[in-house]
Amino acid sequence: MVTRDELKKNIILEYLTDDMLDELSAITIVIKAEKGKVIYKEGDQAQNVYMLKSGKILLEQKISNTIAVTVNSIDPGESFGWAFLLDRGANALTATCCEDSEIYVINREVVRNLMDEDNSIGYMMMKQLATVLKRRLDQRTTQFLKSVKSHPDITALEEC
Repeated sequence: MVTRDELKKNIILEYLTDDMLDELSAITIVIKAEKGKVIYKEGDQAQNVYMLKSGKILLEQKISNTIAVTVNSIDPGESFGWAFLLDRGANALTATCCEDSEIYVINREVVRNLMDEDNSIGYMMMKQLATVLKRRLDQRTTQFLKSVKSHPDITALEEC
């Protein structure tokens, strides 16, 4: 069984009360995944929410039929697979282990029901999730602007 102290190490759960963590602990399982294992694929129906206990996960998105780009990496204490929050949510990215990993998993319907039944858990998880999403959006915006700035067409415009 996953303990509340283990769950508290996750960013979206760190501010939950012990009682809230105990509720989540009861519905959380741990899976082990070897390097190279695909946890879910882009376009798959979201079945779970995932929280990394150990290892590293790469989140990738296809930009063509033959090319995928890593858009983020997940370190221990971080969550992924947030499409579970959306009705009929499909995963927007592919999650692949780039190291042997241990992952906490909570079924989509079970966690959504818990968040609906106990709005304080739902609120606190969503508040932390919004903070993480903002940080990731800021990071991607910075990466995008850096990429655009180095594009030859932009460089040529600056020379005018």
